[in-house]
Amino acid sequence: MNETALKPGFLSRSVGPLHINLDRQLYGEGHVQSFQLSEANQSLSAFNQKLFEGGVVNPTENRPASHWALRSTAHTEQTGQSAQLMINGRDELVLVRQVQNHMEAFVEEVRSGRYTTPDGVPYENLLHLGIGGSDLGPRLLNDVFAKLELAEAPALNIQFAANVDFHEMKAALAALNPKTTLVVIASKSFSTRETLHNAQHIFKWLDAAGPQYRAKALVAATCKPSKAVEFGVDPQRVFEFSESVGGRYSLWGPVSIGIRMVHGNAAFNELLKGAALIDQHVRESEASQCIPTLLAMSDLYNLEHGVASLMLSPYDSRLSLLSPYLQQLWMESLGKGVDKNGKVLNKPACPILWGDVGTNGQHAFFQMLHQSRIASSVELIVVVHPNHDEVQSHQVLLSHALAQSEAFSVGRLNAETELNNPEINFRSCPGKRPVQMVFLDSLTPYSLGALLCMWEHRTAALAALQNINPFDQWGVELGKGIAEQLEQSVPPGHAPAENPVTAHLIEHFLYQAGTRE
Repeated sequence: MNETALKPGFLSRSVGPLHINLDRQLYGEGHVQSFQLSEANQSLSAFNQKLFEGGVVNPTENRPASHWALRSTAHTEQTGQSAQLMINGRDELVLVRQVQNHMEAFVEEVRSGRYTTPDGVPYENLLHLGIGGSDLGPRLLNDVFAKLELAEAPALNIQFAANVDFHEMKAALAALNPKTTLVVIASKSFSTRETLHNAQHIFKWLDAAGPQYRAKALVAATCKPSKAVEFGVDPQRVFEFSESVGGRYSLWGPVSIGIRMVHGNAAFNELLKGAALIDQHVRESEASQCIPTLLAMSDLYNLEHGVASLMLSPYDSRLSLLSPYLQQLWMESLGKGVDKNGKVLNKPACPILWGDVGTNGQHAFFQMLHQSRIASSVELIVVVHPNHDEVQSHQVLLSHALAQSEAFSVGRLNAETELNNPEINFRSCPGKRPVQMVFLDSLTPYSLGALLCMWEHRTAALAALQNINPFDQWGVELGKGIAEQLEQSVPPGHAPAENPVTAHLIEHFLYQAGTRE
């Protein structure tokens, strides 16, 4: 790739607070123009139309994917149009509006102190129970919102417990008072083993403080409201979302009610507006102008040319949890081995997504990216206007992001004479790494909503371009099933494990280890 031969800005695009530049990709403008006229683009357009109209886009579970409907109130505000999304005879947009109104009213009760403990005092703490998409999304939002100096101050101290490892639960409970703690149980099916197991610990913890505390403390977010009620949650505090909303796409709705309670409805609704802007952009833009489509095209082109790694580095420490959140969205959606027709894929359907915030990553794994023969693309996220007045610090940060983009693309000391010269070739950097840069005007709930929604549509677009299903996760189910079978085989139970290696591991490392202590 000869940068001097390119027309700078030929692949720069903007929508609202979000801007991308793809000038340092491996392809040129002609590739984009060809895609515009291709059958692949027609298939992607048909997929997006089906997505927004409530058609079945998850064939293995025979479901639509209606996560975008969780932003429908913001859609109506932006477009001035009402719409319907009929799924199994129910208008999902009506449900979303009803539940959002219910959530906002309850949130205001909690934040104002009108919703009180059995002792008549306001709640001070919140514990969020969930795992996977029911944890990573709310955890990311809380981490970012807490660093944004929002107009509404946090109303509650929030803790998270996702892992069935009790060490995490123990640490969370140490920071909480059972008499003043609300508990959000976020589980799409209300049958998630880890979440319900952790909820039983919470019941004991609440009941130890007094039998009156549990009933008022519980809040649920689920698509199975009857199960939540059976579990002991008051129906007035059960917030429903559609079964056609996948867990890793669910942060826009009731799963994040705890974030509303901590940081306020206004900030959360700004998040929805930013996301709705990208939904509108996807629906109205042609391929050559659509940001998620262009990014998915880059991902697919790189995959087809052997680049099966994508390093993501946000140059803003407030986005330190972005990579863990996107890893689930990306690799659970796209980590598939067959297409919708059952045809075995001959390459990965997505690059492995990993990374850390800049400039930390520069002093850790950037060395490998610059000089090793491992092919990786690079995505750098830059926030143009910081939320502080230290101009020089931000200037240094921006200069590093721009420098890394150039270095990954241009490289150095790659002439044949240089590579064959052992006195200098240890400094050689190949360059020609595909680089995409994403710029946010500033980091706000609105721009964060746009960024996360862009990634959702990028993920779906890459799936559509390869005819795979981004809305199921059958590999996850395999491990769950085996774990349930093995529960009675590990200490203190002693049921024999069927797999001989597993049986050896249990006997030698679990039972015999206990006798060695």
